[in-house]
Amino acid sequence: MGVGETVNVDDRGRILIPAEIRRKIGNRAFSVELADKDTIILRAVKDKSALADRIKSISLMGDPDRVNVDAAAVKDMYGGIRAEDN
Repeated sequence: MGVGETVNVDDRGRILIPAEIRRKIGNRAFSVELADKDTIILRAVKDKSALADRIKSISLMGDPDRVNVDAAAVKDMYGGIRAEDN
C-alpha cells in the first residue's frame, strides 16, 4: 500500500477523490464504512444491485430473551419518558 495523498473535506462535507485515483478505479459508485474513529474504508461497487444485496445479507441479532417483551412495560427502567408526563 502506497502513501496516500492528503485531501480535505469541503464546506458541504464532501471529500475529493484525486483524478488519478478515479481513473484507476473507473467507477462512480462506492460503499463507505467506518472501521474505527480514524479510518474510513471506501470500496468501489461494481453495480448498485451488488451493494443492495450486500446490505440485505446483513443479519441483525437481538437478545432472544427479550423477543416478546413489551417495550412500554420496561421503558421506565431504561430512561424512557411516559407520554402523559410531557
